[in-house]
Amino acid sequence: MEWHIDDVLYTPEQIEVVYTIDNVSDCMTMWQSQEQQQSLVNDEKQKSIVQSVQTTPNSAILIKAGSVMHKVSPLTVGKRTILKMAFVLESAVMDESMKKHATHHSKPTKKKRKGKSGKYLGDHAHIEDSVKSIQL
Repeated sequence: MEWHIDDVLYTPEQIEVVYTIDNVSDCMTMWQSQEQQQSLVNDEKQKSIVQSVQTTPNSAILIKAGSVMHKVSPLTVGKRTILKMAFVLESAVMDESMKKHATHHSKPTKKKRKGKSGKYLGDHAHIEDSVKSIQL
């Protein structure tokens, strides 16, 4: 995955969580500090110092959406199993553009879609309902 900042989907921002279940790969999670990001946005010439970590099983990385430029290096050896989730306050308000996306994907499909197993995959779930089902 290339360098990116996670999209802000809610106000207040959601917390993105990547929980490492297993990692016997050469993948590295990399990030830049806020100061480095600002200099990249302003096209200033500054040597970028990238910090990195190889995540271990039973560890988690938490990132506030919209805050940190980060990436994961390509896997060339082994395997990495993660669980990715987002924590959203029950009182959070979904961004208008995300509501349009969620509504678009909540409409029933006209054709039945089959997965690799040949089983019917079902219609898209409504994103807002799915997120609100996980409450802290």
